[in-house]
Amino acid sequence: MAFVSATSLFLQNQTTPGWEWKIVGYLDMTDPTQRCPNSWQSITSPRSSCGKKTNAYCDSLTITTSGASYQTVCGRIRGYQYRTPDGFNPTGSIETHYVDGISVTYGTPGNRHHVYTYTVGHEETYNGGSCPCAGGNGPPLFVGFDYYCESGNPGPGDVSQEMYSSDVLWDGQQCGGNEITCCKPPNLPWFCKTFSTPISEDLEIRICMDESGDNENVAIESFEIYIQGEMSFMI
Repeated sequence: MAFVSATSLFLQNQTTPGWEWKIVGYLDMTDPTQRCPNSWQSITSPRSSCGKKTNAYCDSLTITTSGASYQTVCGRIRGYQYRTPDGFNPTGSIETHYVDGISVTYGTPGNRHHVYTYTVGHEETYNGGSCPCAGGNGPPLFVGFDYYCESGNPGPGDVSQEMYSSDVLWDGQQCGGNEITCCKPPNLPWFCKTFSTPISEDLEIRICMDESGDNENVAIESFEIYIQGEMSFMI
């Protein structure tokens, strides 16, 4: 893709002098001309979106960086909860299942490195599978504080068997019950991660669940992924 100017105020505030932003991944399922990647399931109702397709732990989409050298990754993801995701598996591995949600990494299978995680809690009231901010399990050590978590289910219990389409996840709004602090991170829905040295490996977005997609899922409505590096290395 071509170079882009940092039109978003968030990206403008994250710009390092002498560096340039490049958009490497984009999906907007509110646009009727767009389609889900082949590795993800197409969901048409009640929200046009993309979900986990297979019974594997994670369904992956590679975000190609075309060999560009970059040191910062920023982006945002918009989605909805489907049925009963269970937050974090604190003993999970980055290579398999550590979260019910969306994992953003760089590297290749067997040598993945964590960038950011968008987690889906079971419900806003307390449950073992709720978000950490609602009393649920904390993340594995490799995640650290580089995650967002929210549930679309107000609870208690499974009050819906389908998509919670009235509550957009990770947007800083509608965090009820025990989940109030889940909406406190100031940059929601944006994440930003800066590395100590430049890298040039492809990025990966994985939709991960420890059960089949008809029992729990997260529906991605849109995402944007940007990388930033020195202008001479981004060509």
